[in-house]
This record gives sequence, C-alpha cells and structure tokens, in this order.
Amino acid sequence: MDLNHYAEQVVGLRAYAHVSEIPPDPYDVSVRLAKRLTAFVRSISLSPTQQRIYGRAVELSDEHGPCCCPCWRWQAFEGLGRELIARRNWSARQLASVWDLEDGCGGKGNRT
Repeated sequence: MDLNHYAEQVVGLRAYAHVSEIPPDPYDVSVRLAKRLTAFVRSISLSPTQQRIYGRAVELSDEHGPCCCPCWRWQAFEGLGRELIARRNWSARQLASVWDLEDGCGGKGNRT
C-alpha cells in the first residue's frame, strides 16, 4: 500500500461523507455495506442514457471500471455506480472520481 496515496484517498472521500453508500475508507468496507451495494446491481436497471454515463465512467476511471478485476469490490462499486447515476443523477466524471478514491488494490504503483 502506498501510504501517501491512501492518506489522499481518505481526505478525498471526506467530501462524500453525506453519501451513506460511499465508504470513508477504501480499505475498510463493511460486509453490510458491500452487500447493500452489490444488491443494487440486481435491483437498479439503467436506461440507455444512464448506461452511457456508466460506460463513460468506466473509460475515465483509473482502473477502467469500478475495480481492477471482477472481484467483490467490482460488484459492490458497480452497484454504487448504478445507485449514484440512477437515483442521484451523477455524471460519469463524478462517478469515476469516486471510484478512483475507493481504489483498494494497492495504491498508485499497483494500478493496471
């Protein structure tokens, strides 16, 4: 883990403290929250316009998706993306920024 990058992430995530679905620490996502976010993948269908926003967020994010591999984090943060786009009208850039802050795969030097 890159401790300097981690500190930047935690500071950056503070701006989203009012959004209960966004974890305040990228390396400490509770099982309860992960299950809630993963459920959004099944319960929230995106319209074609919303799907384009999601696709653009994938392109803009450092990992080119919610995470670097299709693991539990990918599923959880895909659900978060659906929630933020469908119910909160977030833009692709906003979502990509949050995904970058939530990166829990080792830090700057370990990105794919």
